[in-house]
Amino acid sequence: MDTRDGVVTKEEKVVESEPGGKTAGSGKANFLSVLRHGGFRNLWLGQIISQIGDYFAFLALMVVVSGFSTDPGDTTRDVSGMMIAITLPRLFFGVIAGVFVDRWDRRRTMLVSDLVRMVLTLSMIPAVLTHNLLLIYVLAFVLSAVGTLFNPAKGALIPKLVPQEQLTSANALSQTSMMLATFIGPALAGATFAAAGEGNQWVAFIVDAASFMISAFAIWRISVPSGSELVASREVDTRDLGSALRRVWDELVVGLKALLLNRTMVALAGVVGVTWLGIGAINVLWVVFLKVGFGFGQTEIAWRLSIIDIVFSAGMVLASVAVGNFLSHITPKWFVAVGLLVAGLAIAPLGYIPDYWVVVASMLLIGAFVAPINTGTTTLMQIVVPNNQLGRVGGGIATIADAASLISMGLAGVFGTLVGVPVVFLIGGIMCALGGIAAWVLLPPLTLKDKPVEVVDKGAGAQVESSGLLTVPGE
Repeated sequence: MDTRDGVVTKEEKVVESEPGGKTAGSGKANFLSVLRHGGFRNLWLGQIISQIGDYFAFLALMVVVSGFSTDPGDTTRDVSGMMIAITLPRLFFGVIAGVFVDRWDRRRTMLVSDLVRMVLTLSMIPAVLTHNLLLIYVLAFVLSAVGTLFNPAKGALIPKLVPQEQLTSANALSQTSMMLATFIGPALAGATFAAAGEGNQWVAFIVDAASFMISAFAIWRISVPSGSELVASREVDTRDLGSALRRVWDELVVGLKALLLNRTMVALAGVVGVTWLGIGAINVLWVVFLKVGFGFGQTEIAWRLSIIDIVFSAGMVLASVAVGNFLSHITPKWFVAVGLLVAGLAIAPLGYIPDYWVVVASMLLIGAFVAPINTGTTTLMQIVVPNNQLGRVGGGIATIADAASLISMGLAGVFGTLVGVPVVFLIGGIMCALGGIAAWVLLPPLTLKDKPVEVVDKGAGAQVESSGLLTVPGE
């Protein structure tokens, strides 16, 4: 058996045995069916609690840092620095984190990620009490860096915990849980601040640390089906730093090949990049749009923006429930293509709508078509990419999205000033729609039956995953 790292194409079909002894095509796919699998149920509980902790920590940090100074300029600088500290690790470490996610035990990786974040969150308390802004930045950076391990590990573990015909439903439930966390996390943080009182915001970090501990316990209870664990192709002598670094580099290259040498993944990466390059700026310009377009004051902008966020999230939740329970049989390509096309056409005229409540209604529609995009993208990756490379490829896609979004956000102010906010919305919507057309033309109509199959040869100490799309020996 060839044990060299590489990516070659091979036409081969193998029938895969699913977790729990089931085969493809058995069982109805909906939220209840995927939650019957104990491993996935614990993963889902760990995910939602951990994500609530993430959003809780984010809002807590923003509130605490914004209170360090009464000068508006200093406050803007401090909060911007916090945003940079949280965002940069996703850009720098996304792909590298995937290398370790693919080599390490995914369940253990998520468990350790939560426990480390619990310790880091508790370390925020003395930094906050002493107003040590630099230390807060450092801790926030490390928190975000450790968090880059969690989501790729989760995405790679899901196919090991549910039958392949239930993958779309499982991904949709995961998406729904993420959106629910965006409601619960900030609400919990607000309630905690109100209960703690002025000057006692540090209590929020105790609650946040507790959420990570509960998540770790849920993940600890995950039982991965026998025979589905990854088998490392060869041991790395960690005492030899040069050998270890070469091995990390070699595995990174394999992951990049899986991302860049497969037409489906190249097309998906291009679609993601174009889309986020177009709509990243819109996220920055919402406050300006509400202020200039409707004349809202600062206080009014806060609650009106909250309504937009709530309605958008509600659209995502409703769509995810529909996809996971009633539309899971649809080919993932169409979730991506139709979702981007309709969302883009709805975004394009937003800047020219004169009525605020029509804008709110439009955001419900946009949210309803954004959620299937995320579900379709995740499912398509799980179909095309061998499981032992999902961490790297998922990290690569996320890095492309973050890079495009940062570029777009960086240019938002310039273009907003030069051509006006409505034109930026129009351009963003058009680029989103173009991404949908590209997905329609370039993405193949693959189904869950095309999901890569793994064959573990424990005697040789190597794993080969194969499908009609890729064969990757030597992982």
